[in-house]
Amino acid sequence: MPVQDDERPVVVGYDGSAESRLALRWAVEEARLRFLPLLVCHAWQWPYPRLSLAPETTEVVRRMGRRVLDNGLTAARELAPKARVRGQLVEGTPAAALVGLSGFAELIVIGPRGAGDPDELRIGSTVEVAAHARCPVAVVRRSGHPRVGRVAIAAEDASPESAELGVAFEEARLRRAELLIICLCPENARDTRQAAVRFNTDVAVWEEKYPAVEVESLIETRPHVEVLRHAADRSDLLVVADRERDDPMEPAIGPVCRVMLREAPCTVVVTPSQAWHPAPRRERLVRS
Repeated sequence: MPVQDDERPVVVGYDGSAESRLALRWAVEEARLRFLPLLVCHAWQWPYPRLSLAPETTEVVRRMGRRVLDNGLTAARELAPKARVRGQLVEGTPAAALVGLSGFAELIVIGPRGAGDPDELRIGSTVEVAAHARCPVAVVRRSGHPRVGRVAIAAEDASPESAELGVAFEEARLRRAELLIICLCPENARDTRQAAVRFNTDVAVWEEKYPAVEVESLIETRPHVEVLRHAADRSDLLVVADRERDDPMEPAIGPVCRVMLREAPCTVVVTPSQAWHPAPRRERLVRS
């Protein structure tokens, strides 16, 4: 187990690129809000097929990776001098390293692409992490819009067992933001009354658990991608499930989630469809 603390950390992938620096800054703040340690991860690998390499050659590349990681750790500690920050240097691809750490993490934080990735491939490793991680994955983007104080989520149901609703309410609570919850009914459905009643009843359970979160709920029958695009344009953070429910034929990352990872103008948090349970909430102690 690579993480020794009992607490699951916020893990951020860092490679020195502008996107990863933005992700690092976001992850530092997320760890601070959650009262969790921050683990800065850098993955290094020999850029050519391995044949017969001298150990000293591999060591040079490893040291270069160590320098990148040290720069990330320095930046994180400058942003939050009192934070619990550690580093993890891993040999291999960034996606494999982060997926491996996800079983011991509360949240994985990454940028939309890494250093040197061409624009047409920018979504590749991001999708791989989001598809296979065992905890939520935040893909951080620099929005061109001013902060609006809203977290959005579009869900098929609002049951108390919904992992994505739990993530959305918690993110809204941490940020003291409004939460927009959109019920995704079957596209072009004619009778949505029964679904709306059931959905709003379930949302009320979450509102009771998070009384400080201001909630707006909507019922939508428009195409799901269209609904999510509109929600992302109006929000600072969008929470989406990795794929549609009850569809055994759907790939590890669904088409709606894939479009949002590619097109959403705001930060996107992808929640895993496999079993995942968030760490217990921790409240700040106020001394009198």
